[in-house]
Amino acid sequence: MGNPASEIPFNNSRFGTLGVEMEWMCVDGDTGLQIPAAPQVFSVVGDTPRIKPELFTSIVETNTDIQFSTADAMSQLADLYAEVEAILENHNAALLSSGTHPISHWREQVVSDDPRYYKLLKRLQWVARRFNICGIHVHVGMPDGDACIKAMNHLLPIMPVFLAISANSPFWHGEATGLAASRIKIFEGLSQGGMPFYFSDWKDFEHCTERLTATGSIKSVRDIWWEMRPHPDFGTLEVRIGDMPARFADSAAYVAYVRAEAMAAAQDFVRPKVHPSLIRENRWRACRYGMRATIIDPFTEELVPMLDWLERRLDQLADQGIAASELDLVKSQIGHWRNNGGGAESQRELFNTTDDFSAMIRAMRELDGWSR
Repeated sequence: MGNPASEIPFNNSRFGTLGVEMEWMCVDGDTGLQIPAAPQVFSVVGDTPRIKPELFTSIVETNTDIQFSTADAMSQLADLYAEVEAILENHNAALLSSGTHPISHWREQVVSDDPRYYKLLKRLQWVARRFNICGIHVHVGMPDGDACIKAMNHLLPIMPVFLAISANSPFWHGEATGLAASRIKIFEGLSQGGMPFYFSDWKDFEHCTERLTATGSIKSVRDIWWEMRPHPDFGTLEVRIGDMPARFADSAAYVAYVRAEAMAAAQDFVRPKVHPSLIRENRWRACRYGMRATIIDPFTEELVPMLDWLERRLDQLADQGIAASELDLVKSQIGHWRNNGGGAESQRELFNTTDDFSAMIRAMRELDGWSR
């Protein structure tokens, strides 16, 4: 297993650099239904790494360059949003930020004209066909593979909090699921989906990847779709667990918090190893209750409201030297989250107020805070 062919080069990055990917649904400006409007966007923007196609022609992905702060990343994402929105407006369409579409069905979505997507569908079948979900992916630069693995190990117990503060998918095909983050239940159905594992070092991760490749389970490291994974080509740790947050301010807080935790995790010499059964339970609580979850403190095993835990955690991160400008983006949202909850609560409240999905989706777009 340790022969040179199994080596995976990690393209070292400047520590703490940042990249963000956001997946947006294209919706009709009147009905709010998901529509295959992405080709209209690409006919204008062409082939660019900043605005990219996804599995379905009703989804557009926007990606930042390498950034050095959350504020700069969010500024670029806002510019990309404005560029895509301006194109869609000419087709009576718009962008929607949600982990799942409240009513549109996956069966109605058109697959993008790309051979790799058809290969994916042929391999994964019904699981991939249902993959009409949108998330936010945060890349944090790591100096080497071992640092990346250490950060991933240390972040495993924190991952449920990432899910809780982004939870924004309470509806699925017009049904109130009772979950704050139903998207995660679709995401985990992938052959290499779900939570990652503890690894001893980068070489251990290489061995895992080699086993999966040798057995025909994956073709490359890119086929590993865990909710957090190393990205050796970029030299980053990529956190993928989050729903597309409801609002601009929620997205900024999410990105800042993920970046802060990843940087602290890479620098901590040691943290206690938390049993996966506890992490899995907290992940379920975040999926079910989102912002309102009572979690098991992974380090003391005490029951604590998630937002109380997060407030205390931000103070600890400040003591570890994480920049106040980053932590303030998270702290500024705590009061809002306490009073209003997150995206899942907002969607439910809007539906209860309007009792009409089309009106609810229009209200979601009006309140998302992305237009400047």
